[in-house]
Amino acid sequence: MFHFLQKLREKFIIFFNKIKDAMNTIGNALKKRFPFLGLKKKGLEDHDKMLVANLARHRWPKFKQIKYLPRVLTLKEWTTAKIVLLVLVGGLLGILVSGFFLITKSTPAVGGTYTEGLTGAPKFINPLYTSLNEVDADLASLVYAGLVRIDENHQIVPDLAESWVVSENQKEYTFILRPNLKWHDGESIVADDVVFTVETIQDSEFKSPLLENFSGVKVEAVDDRTIKFTLPNSFTPFLENLTMGILPAHLWQEVVPANVLLADYNLKPVGAGPYKFKSLTKDKLGNIKAYTLERNKDYLPQPPYVKEITFKFYPDLEAAAAALKNHTVEGISFLPASLKEQIGERQDLNLNVLSLPQYTAVFFNQKASTALKDLKVRQALAYGINKTDIVAQALENNAEVIEAPILAGFVGYSKDVTKYNYDVNKAKELLEAAGWKYEIKKEGDKEVTSQWRKKNKEDLSLVLTTVNRAENFKAATMIQKFWREIGVNTELRVVEAAQIQNNVIRSRDFQVLLYGEILGIDPDPYPFWHSSAADENGLNLANFSNKEADRILEEARQITDVKQRHDKYVRFQNILAAEVPAIFLYTPKYIYPLADKIKGFDTTIISLPQNRFANVVNWYVRTKRVIK
Repeated sequence: MFHFLQKLREKFIIFFNKIKDAMNTIGNALKKRFPFLGLKKKGLEDHDKMLVANLARHRWPKFKQIKYLPRVLTLKEWTTAKIVLLVLVGGLLGILVSGFFLITKSTPAVGGTYTEGLTGAPKFINPLYTSLNEVDADLASLVYAGLVRIDENHQIVPDLAESWVVSENQKEYTFILRPNLKWHDGESIVADDVVFTVETIQDSEFKSPLLENFSGVKVEAVDDRTIKFTLPNSFTPFLENLTMGILPAHLWQEVVPANVLLADYNLKPVGAGPYKFKSLTKDKLGNIKAYTLERNKDYLPQPPYVKEITFKFYPDLEAAAAALKNHTVEGISFLPASLKEQIGERQDLNLNVLSLPQYTAVFFNQKASTALKDLKVRQALAYGINKTDIVAQALENNAEVIEAPILAGFVGYSKDVTKYNYDVNKAKELLEAAGWKYEIKKEGDKEVTSQWRKKNKEDLSLVLTTVNRAENFKAATMIQKFWREIGVNTELRVVEAAQIQNNVIRSRDFQVLLYGEILGIDPDPYPFWHSSAADENGLNLANFSNKEADRILEEARQITDVKQRHDKYVRFQNILAAEVPAIFLYTPKYIYPLADKIKGFDTTIISLPQNRFANVVNWYVRTKRVIK
């Protein structure tokens, strides 16, 4: 501050010296035209001048007399006077502006809008069901608030709760809500809302995918601001479960399970998050085309700056990328590497490359194919895939090859797990050993080898299902080629993203599935590989069941010692490698394009796609200046 004042003083001294010089110049010019100016009455020899001086009440012209200066001054003198005046005014403004910027700083201001393109459409913007639909999860992350949230640094931090305490045995979690919390409709948020939400999840009639997260958990309201959870066993990742949004009991408590998916609040939700529902737009067929949220000025600890966020919905990523290219939207939820060139003309975009704990794998459904029940066949299929080529060609090197479900940087990651490196000869040997051989027939004098391997006169044939996305389709096409080269007749089945959950995954209606799974903030493989997560609504896509693996997963999630937990996860991954219920291919990089008008985005790692909004309250479009 001292240096600033010193600089300002120097500027004013220079400025006033310029004023002094300018006034002298103008004064000398005026004296030539009015000789009496500046004369003292005493000692005057020119009586005419004395008379004029005595009659003049002012030694300088009044403001209204200045307009006559052009008549009195010569053209050169008047031009000089104008230049001096402009310099004086410009200098004064320069000092004022310079001083303003020296003593103030630019900060975010409330205002502005943002429009993002999403693939799919909203169905149930309800925390109990958002895991079934990425669009719902995106919107719910802005509308609802949990007891805790995952911030831009990938850490669990307070949200509705201002603090919490964990007991020594890791079985009791006590949370204190922030004071004066409000729902979007103005009603107060109390501990009973948290109890209601958890007990609704625990009611099997509501069929929430979150049921397993709270199995055996007791929840109670100690008072209006205090909630206590009691776990049947210690569970290290439990805090992550509490990032799920809390429902307002006063609006949902009368809704019966049979009607929960029909309630208006699924599309016009009332939550406590940083943004609240404003409007939605439908076409003539009833399809939602746009969805607008407005800032919640009561959100704690800090309301967002951007006034409105509008989402527009597209059938696939190609259509969303086209909308981004045409300036219809200012960002899209995810940009595949294969579409980067398509939006290359927009120079106002920041392509944020985020780290996302996600892997893409080939999952085997042994119930749907007799051939897949044979371990040798599954091993052969693993040896028959060139993962490096898939990453290079299908993903343009925007991914990393993996061998197991626990990724680098997480507890349990190991480079020493069993690998299935690309080996065509090994794949062929295993298929031969499993009894799948080429059939040789004589057609006249020639011997003709069958195109596909056969066993008991049946072709070795598989259907590979994947989601209709450019990268998945390219990868699936390459896998089809690799497997056909070792004698496996492979057909492709491509399903739209909006349909794959209900039509394929829930019912396990596939033989082989190429799909990606997102792991979350904690590496706990339990939800994806424990036998309890098999079949409908579970995330165990291969319906994998192994008693030893189950035991390891159950024990590992109760251990707080990192080394012990790591060792158990390594053992678990080697069991997976031995059984080959899936082939782990790659972990992709998550590209989030965002218009550069949005400032304040500084997220680098996310645990779920919706976590790209982790620091949305810090995003801003407009700025203002405040005193430093």
